[in-house]
Amino acid sequence: MIRAALAARPLQTLKFAVALAVLVFGGLGLFGVLPHQQLTALLWFPVVAVALALVVVGETLVAGYRAVRSDDPLAVQSVVRPAYTLVRAVEAAAAVLTLAGIAGAIAMVPDGPMAGPGAIGLLFIVVAFGLPAVVGVLVRTTVEFYSEFVSGGGPAGDAASN
Repeated sequence: MIRAALAARPLQTLKFAVALAVLVFGGLGLFGVLPHQQLTALLWFPVVAVALALVVVGETLVAGYRAVRSDDPLAVQSVVRPAYTLVRAVEAAAAVLTLAGIAGAIAMVPDGPMAGPGAIGLLFIVVAFGLPAVVGVLVRTTVEFYSEFVSGGGPAGDAASN
C-alpha cells in the first residue's frame, strides 16, 4: 500500500527523498558527525535547496496555468481543497523566499577576496535561506502521501503534483 502511494506521485517521491537526504546530510555535517565531510555537507545544502526551489516554482507555474485554463473559477478550485491550497501556497512562498534570499545574499558579496569568517558566515546565511524550501517540500510531500495513503487518492485532477 505504501509502495502504491509512492508510485502514484513519482515527482513528489523524488522531491521527498532528495529533501530528506539533504536535510540529514546537512544536519550530520552541521553537528560534526561526519568528520571529514562537514564543509561538503553544508555546501551541498544550498545547492540542493535552490534546485528544489526551482522545481517547486516550475511546478507551481504549471499548476497555475492549468488552474487558469480550467473551466471552474479559481475561487471554486481553491475552496474545494482549502488545506491543500494552503500547503501548496506555503511551499511556493518558501521556494520564492529561498531563491530571493540566496540570490540576494550572493549579490551582496563584495568584490575581491573574502576573509574566512566572512565566507563561513555567508555559508550559514545561504543554508538558512535554503531551509524554507526544503522544509516546505517535506511538508507538502507528507501531506500528499498522507492523502494518497489514508484516503486512497490525492488531490483530484492535479497532474502537476505528479
